[in-house]
Amino acid sequence: MPVDTATAQEAVPLDRERDRPHPLQIELYRRATPTQKLAVVARLRATALGLKEAALLRQFPDQSLAERRRMLRRWWLAARD
Repeated sequence: MPVDTATAQEAVPLDRERDRPHPLQIELYRRATPTQKLAVVARLRATALGLKEAALLRQFPDQSLAERRRMLRRWWLAARD
């Protein structure tokens, strides 16, 4: 079931100051080589997929692994929630 984006945004107010990366973090990303940047992206992707897979497992505990993986692929390609 898709999440209503407007409702989700209202439920979690943004704190732009707190959510801003630390200046040192920004500098480290700027100095990183393309290979290092790709490694960061790969780790972020793996984390996002792992969190979503855990959420699907909690939401649909009786589904097979194959079905959860299918839902996970669909979620990743659609990128709606």
